[in-house]
Amino acid sequence: MINSILMFIVMASALLFGAVEIWSSSVILALVYSLGLVWTLGRGYADYSSPPHTKLLMITGFTFTLYACLQIVPLPLIMLKYLSPGAHRLREFYSLEPSRNAAISLVPYRSLLEVLKVAAFFIVFSVASTYFISRDRLKSFVIALSVFGFCLAVFAIVQKATWNGRVYWFRELSMGGEPFGPFVNRNHFAGFTGMIIPLTLGLAIIKHTREKKIFYGFLSVIMSVAVFFSLSRGGIVSFCSGMALFGVLLLASRLQQRKVWLIGIFLVAVLTYLVWLGVDPIMARFSQTDITKEQRLIVWSTTLTAAKDFWLTGSGLGTFLNVFPLYSPASVQSIYDHAHNDYLEFLLETGLGGALLLACFIGILLRSVFRSSFEGRQGIMLMAALSSMTSMAVHSLFDFNLHILSNLLLFGMVLGMIAALSDVDDPHPPRERRKTARAREQAANGEELMREREHAKKEAEETPDQDAGSEDRPSNKPGPAPGPVAEEDGITPETMEEWEKELKKNR
Repeated sequence: MINSILMFIVMASALLFGAVEIWSSSVILALVYSLGLVWTLGRGYADYSSPPHTKLLMITGFTFTLYACLQIVPLPLIMLKYLSPGAHRLREFYSLEPSRNAAISLVPYRSLLEVLKVAAFFIVFSVASTYFISRDRLKSFVIALSVFGFCLAVFAIVQKATWNGRVYWFRELSMGGEPFGPFVNRNHFAGFTGMIIPLTLGLAIIKHTREKKIFYGFLSVIMSVAVFFSLSRGGIVSFCSGMALFGVLLLASRLQQRKVWLIGIFLVAVLTYLVWLGVDPIMARFSQTDITKEQRLIVWSTTLTAAKDFWLTGSGLGTFLNVFPLYSPASVQSIYDHAHNDYLEFLLETGLGGALLLACFIGILLRSVFRSSFEGRQGIMLMAALSSMTSMAVHSLFDFNLHILSNLLLFGMVLGMIAALSDVDDPHPPRERRKTARAREQAANGEELMREREHAKKEAEETPDQDAGSEDRPSNKPGPAPGPVAEEDGITPETMEEWEKELKKNR
């Protein structure tokens, strides 16, 4: 049931124009909170549990949600003066009537809407990080996600080829934009699909049959072609970054190095499709120079300047649209509702407190990743999820993908996958893990040697007595004791005991 709800949230949020309108975001948020209720009630009898690092991540997420709620709580002015001097000065300057209480957020209503999205993000993360501990659940979800991503990409390409100025061929764009697929902004389609492609490619790698490898490889190729033909420069760069990380992780893992060639075949297939369909629009897009690139640098520097006045607790989530005009230079004529850099906007709106909580969350997550062994299918899917995360992390440098509800929720699920796929049961650092792996291999070899010796001993006991004078016939004399022979092979009785203990532990 939870798997179906998660998948329905992903599909509905994307198909409803990315859930950027009030009515669509309300529907998706209601679904997410319903999912959280089902998950909370079901945990009492469910057969999965949260590993220690996942619990820390949940606590950090809950703490940040409380921190965001604190921004909209009315505080005494004397307290506001110390917590947010910038907000206090602005309220004194613009206030028409004196007030005893005021919130840290300059626009509490907008901050409340963002708090609801933040809570939804941590709900889907918490559900995914515990539910996807089961590999079967994870695999079924990723398969459904891959098929949906492929269908979304095909629809986007067909709609682009038959474009009549309307999304779904009937919905007019009330505020303009450069749509691709159901998204009113092509960058958001590229960001959404860019998180699905590495997961689909991971499925292609772990499958054993050639037919399934070709099937999932084909799905990932079509989605990649759609990202390129969306003409989103940030999306293309972030996609390439994710694929580069995937290849590096495979090369760095000695157990997975032989599978790097699959990444090469995938890239060759993507390039072949692009050459066949035509790369001129893509090249023209990257060679295009416009004023928005220069203005974006000005917006970033202005955002940093504004962040200095709200350095401790921020101006409040969702207040960039209201704060930026107060600091915007005259050279910026456009109205910016986002900084086109999620990190700078986050710093302005949450301040040092929010930045520290974010750093803590990322640190806990990456620490669990670095302690993972990247072995087997689980390791490959962990690499795929890390590549998906990297794709969105790079894209957030140039755009505001994480302010789009559909992309935010899918990103939360990807982070939940990473937390679930990390080696949570292994308390040893990587070097000790390698030693343990070698010990297990030696123990297995020792067990096989013991079986061979027992078999040889039984054969010797069953062999009838032969003439004692013949040198080339087996003697009636008992053979050498097990201990000395083991020592001749470089294996002492103490080593055999250690192997037996290790085998019992592994079983």
